[in-house]
Amino acid sequence: MAESKMYEYICETPVVLRNIINNRKQITKEFVDMFADKEIEQIYVLGSGTSYHAGLAAKNYLEELLNLKVICMYPTQFERSERVFNNKTLVIGMSQGGQSLSTVAGLDAATKQGFYTAAVSENPTALIFEHAQTKTQIEVGNEKCGAKTKGYAGTTVTLMMMLTEWALLKGITTQEVVDSYFDRMNKVINNLPNIIKASTEWYGRIKEEFLPAKRIIVVGYDGMYADVLEGALKVLETVRQGVTGYDIEEFFHGIYNSITDSAHLFYLASEGDYKPRTIKLVEILSEWTPHNYIIGSPNGIDNPTNKDCIVQFTEDPLFSSWEYIVPMQVLACLAPQDLGINPDIPKDPKFHARIGSKKLDGVRDHYESK
Repeated sequence: MAESKMYEYICETPVVLRNIINNRKQITKEFVDMFADKEIEQIYVLGSGTSYHAGLAAKNYLEELLNLKVICMYPTQFERSERVFNNKTLVIGMSQGGQSLSTVAGLDAATKQGFYTAAVSENPTALIFEHAQTKTQIEVGNEKCGAKTKGYAGTTVTLMMMLTEWALLKGITTQEVVDSYFDRMNKVINNLPNIIKASTEWYGRIKEEFLPAKRIIVVGYDGMYADVLEGALKVLETVRQGVTGYDIEEFFHGIYNSITDSAHLFYLASEGDYKPRTIKLVEILSEWTPHNYIIGSPNGIDNPTNKDCIVQFTEDPLFSSWEYIVPMQVLACLAPQDLGINPDIPKDPKFHARIGSKKLDGVRDHYESK
């Protein structure tokens, strides 16, 4: 564990989230000032990988707060095939490292069509900042790790704060409403150390069973679907085995046919009407594979096993994505080290240069092995 910066970054997430919320007015000032007098009727959030998932994690909150349509999309799809019929559209491009050429292309396509544009990145000299009307920095520091963790929640809350402050200025919402959201956010943030501790202990219980895994599936639903995708991404980035993530209803519609005794399934069993069905799914699939891992609060889980990560989540439908991702992040951090892989370093640090997907800057793409 001490060999990887990744675990440190996971543990820093609560501090990062608090700092972004507390410093939101300064962080979002350029964005809010630019669009103070603009009429916006819909928002596209463009990003790849973790940035795309962060947009999905923010979507439900933003739509509830703004009463506007928020569409999360991969930048290449927006650039090459999306047709937008409303000129009062804001396109936000997000890239933690800031050098994503597809995000640049998405923002350029938006500019060409006359839409409002904003860029969001941790990198103060991000390439994407040169291709949008405003730049907003994700205050998480340079996360010197190929698989981003604190940046996932940090990107989500930055996007939330940008549009929260804009909505207040525009009179779309009130300070009283926003303060109630902040109270909910803080309850989730305060619970994160408990989730990290429980997740670390859980990994210790399952590691001998999990380490030989060659096929891994993550299942979830509702507001935690972003964590399904992000959790699958984190594990495949570091453990480097086949991992897929599915909405639970999608899993019901055919995926179950492929389950054999070699499949390892992780269930993000958040509160809601799908939770009992998730428990029923585990019961059925336990006849086919012994490798089932439930992640959730104790409520409704009557017969947990040592394989399950049972801890009291806050269960906030809008903000618990910050909690439910943690067990998958911890797994993605600790398992590769037990497999002899440094999770901080991508399999090929020069991959993006070779394939032409990022303009490397020698800072956000420089990884060192301790």
